[in-house]
Amino acid sequence: MKLVHLKRQDGDEGEVLAAVGPMEDDAADRYAGRLQDLVGQQTGSGLAVGTTSVESTSGAVAGPPAEPADLLRAVLSRGEDGS
Repeated sequence: MKLVHLKRQDGDEGEVLAAVGPMEDDAADRYAGRLQDLVGQQTGSGLAVGTTSVESTSGAVAGPPAEPADLLRAVLSRGEDGS
């Protein structure tokens, strides 16, 4: 199981702006890939996408996450209004 995270690019210690999951490994990797493609289209966004392996005590995964474009849009809009 993995979490997908979107954070400010600041080495390994960047601030996590959003996290999605936990998801099965394959689903998390696909989601992260789609999100990374979108982040790559945002010139100078200063954002990075990654995954982190996690263990679930219940074995449950999260419900379907927001679409990657919706998640990115929400994070970018928060940055624009200063909140």
